[in-house]
Amino acid sequence: MSAHYDFVIIGNSAAGLQALRTLRRHDRHSTIAIIDREDCPAYSRVLTPYYIGGHIAREELNIVDQSFYDSLGITTLFGQTVVAFDPEKHSLQLVDGRDIGFGKLLLATGAEARTLTVSAQRSCVLRHLADADKLVGLLKEAQSITAIGAGLVSLPLLSHAHKEIEKHLIVGSDRIFSRVVDADAAEILEELLTSQGLNIYKQDDIKTIKEEAQLQLTLNSGKQLASDLLIVGKGVTPNTHLAVEAGLDVEYGVSIDRFCCSNHPDVFAAGDAAEGADFVTGELTIQGNWMTAVEQGENAALNMLGMQCHYPGSLKNNITEIFGIEVAAVGYCHDDVSKTAISWNAMTGRFRKVFLDEKQRVVGTTMIGETNDSGLYYHLVSTHSIFPGKGLLSGNANYAQTQFRLET
Repeated sequence: MSAHYDFVIIGNSAAGLQALRTLRRHDRHSTIAIIDREDCPAYSRVLTPYYIGGHIAREELNIVDQSFYDSLGITTLFGQTVVAFDPEKHSLQLVDGRDIGFGKLLLATGAEARTLTVSAQRSCVLRHLADADKLVGLLKEAQSITAIGAGLVSLPLLSHAHKEIEKHLIVGSDRIFSRVVDADAAEILEELLTSQGLNIYKQDDIKTIKEEAQLQLTLNSGKQLASDLLIVGKGVTPNTHLAVEAGLDVEYGVSIDRFCCSNHPDVFAAGDAAEGADFVTGELTIQGNWMTAVEQGENAALNMLGMQCHYPGSLKNNITEIFGIEVAAVGYCHDDVSKTAISWNAMTGRFRKVFLDEKQRVVGTTMIGETNDSGLYYHLVSTHSIFPGKGLLSGNANYAQTQFRLET
């Protein structure tokens, strides 16, 4: 059994969904199919920690329902995986044996969570809805939980678990959120989180796990932890196996140009599987955030339609809330820049660190406290704007209680 579509999208999250919307906005007549391994309409991965922690219902994760696809005339091939891909023949083969032909293809295949070399029945990653459902069950009777990896999975999950649960965090590096914020912001966050009862073990790892009444964790440092649940948040690996087998250019992710196109003119890529230019540095990167996936999905769709739309490059744009504290990082947030400007108010908990290039242009910022101005900083970075000065940093904070520092 075979079918042919003008456009095929593999992946039903941020990039794939935005590409679908964009294709239909400009073209009401072409045939479109979307394929995804999960047998459900698109949902928000960002909200899964809130669902796991019992703060929202499962149905509140949904972004769209099946009627959305039906109303746009989209063929949904959910609960399917692609097992073979031939870009020259413009064909795919699904796990159920069906052959799918395409005119243009978008790889929005996302990424998979990394696992540990040691594992247990009561350990779990968080990447898909099935993982979230498993964690809901594991958390019901848990009185002590441990997470390994201090990033955008572990910390939100620990944060949204019930307050009375004992919480431990194992960090391989010398600070938390090392891939999100700078060292100054991480130090402030660590103090705030430990004051709320989070136990942090830095520069450590799990050596062995024993399954008993509780999980018995032995760390490389020799410390022993007893826990009812282990959350594995060690980052993700892009899903590139199809691209590799098809002979596409792949470094860490699928290599894309400024039109979100691979080295095959009819195959595009976007989101967590696509490696394209960073807006600030121009270097190839995978940002791994929702906004980049949406932007790349839209850009890829426009170019699939032949509109020749140039993508300027992706920007880091991570915004989250952990233990009631808002945290954001926008753009390039490394201290090898020409200058940084820092504002920290211990009374309000409001921290801002702005990263500037040699022309005094804003290239990034990290922030703690309310993050409503993250959009403003995103605009400053994306428009190559000159830093307006410390008045921007202070916001509504009391100047008398705010410390400023400009470093070269």
